[in-house]
Formats: sequence, C-alpha cells, structure tokens
Amino acid sequence: MWLALEDLRCAHCGAFAHPLLDACPACDDPRTARRAEAAAGPIGAVRLAEAPETLRLAQNLTLRYTIKVNSMGRSEAEATLLTAVAHLAEALTYRISGDAVLTAEDASLVLRDGTVIAQSRPSRSLVAEIPLAAIVGSASRHGEVTLHYAAGPAAAHVGSAPGSPGSAGPLRLTVSNRRALLASKARDEHYANLARWLGVLAAAAAEQRWTEVGLPAYLAELGPAAWGPAGPPSALADAIVDPGSLPAAAAPSVQARLVELESLRAAGLIAGDEYADKRREILASL
Repeated sequence: MWLALEDLRCAHCGAFAHPLLDACPACDDPRTARRAEAAAGPIGAVRLAEAPETLRLAQNLTLRYTIKVNSMGRSEAEATLLTAVAHLAEALTYRISGDAVLTAEDASLVLRDGTVIAQSRPSRSLVAEIPLAAIVGSASRHGEVTLHYAAGPAAAHVGSAPGSPGSAGPLRLTVSNRRALLASKARDEHYANLARWLGVLAAAAAEQRWTEVGLPAYLAELGPAAWGPAGPPSALADAIVDPGSLPAAAAPSVQARLVELESLRAAGLIAGDEYADKRREILASL
C-alpha cells in the first residue's frame, strides 16, 4: 500500500514523523513503522512528493505568504514541491537555535541540493546544514518549527555549541519568529505549512536514500535517531523481511536478503550467532 499524506502525520500531536520510526520524534507517541515494506523497496514517498495533487496544495498554500512562488515557472513541468517549499522557507528571516548549534538571531533558511541550510544573515556564517534524508521529524507550534534530525553520518554539518548532547537520539533545530514575538495567525500557518511540506520532502529523500544504499545501511546512517537510546535490535530485525509477510511480487530476493544480512554483520549490528541463524533461515527458503 502506497504511502499517503496522513501516514506521515502523528495522530497525537500532528507533527511529521519518519515512516520508518515506531514512535513520533516530537511526542514519543507509538506508531506503526513501515520498515518491513521499505526493506522490499519504495513505499511511495517519492511518488507522494511528486503527485499533482500534492504539488497543487503546496503551491496554493505557499502563495499566501510570498509572491516569489510566481517566479517558479508557468508550466506544470517546471514546478516541483522542493521549489515551492524553498520559496516558502526563504519568505521570512528567523531566529535559529538548537541542541548543537550557536543561536542566530537573524538567520535565513535555504533548501539547496536536497539539504536544509541555515545561516546567519549578517555574517553569512553557516549555522547548520542538514540533508533532508537525515530529518526524522518536524513539528510546528506558535511561530516556530522544530526539526528532529540524525546526528550521525547522515547529517553533513552541524555548527558546534557548548554543552551539545551526545548521540542518544535525534538532535533538534528550532526555526522561529526572529523577534521572538507571538506570531500572527498568518505566520502560524506559515510555520505549520513549512513543517508539513519539509516532512514530505524528508520522507521522499529518505526513500531515495534507502533505495540507493539499502535499508540497513540507511538505518545505520541515521544511528540512534532511528531507534532511540534502547538500541537497534528490533529496528534491524524488522529490516530483514520474511518473504511470507509480503506479497509474492514485493518479497526481496534471497540474494538481496543475504546482501542486507552481510551489511548488518559488517557494521557490527548483529552478533555472530544471530548472523548464522538468519543466514540458515534465508537459505532454507530456497
């Protein structure tokens, strides 16, 4: 079953939640992870981001906040969700703070080459550079958006700040009204839409990434952001799919499952006896 827009939304708090996580990063509310389906291939995140209805909705909402959207181009072929959200993000200046960054009181937010870039406007110094595929959650409240993202290899650059936490879970980057004032209704909608559509783009980027490198490698890139302090065993066990749990056409090949298993062992994410047991199980399905 292809991913729908509501599948990316936490039923409890309304935040975007990564489709491979079994809890919302913003409120910790349990949810059903789509890891088993993802191990077999795409689950429709890219398709959702490129769907005409998604694009129309995103553009219509974006038009409320900036006339820059008019410069996107007149033909449907020239317009993309990434372009629409980029214009939405660039419409305002922000106050940016977070777990591992120095606070910038007058900052810009730019989407470029599949990456969210935050930088100080006066000095143009880099505050944070976060690949969309590293974002595991985005939540909005009055006049701000909080991004939850992987602190591991998937995050290309994060500015250092004193007292930054370790990698026990996702880091946070908060983008808010730069005057720290209570935002108007229009500004609240701006942040709500920014969180929503960044979430859709993040899911699409994640799907492209795990399709390219394999699900275990992608989960390893996310590190603790994918499973929290409790550790990876259940997440990674779900990543190796039992063909009986999927439709025949979607089940991964024996070769693909063995390659995934080897990558888990090489990364040191499963023990030797677990590897041997799983390898025998896969070969027994021949």
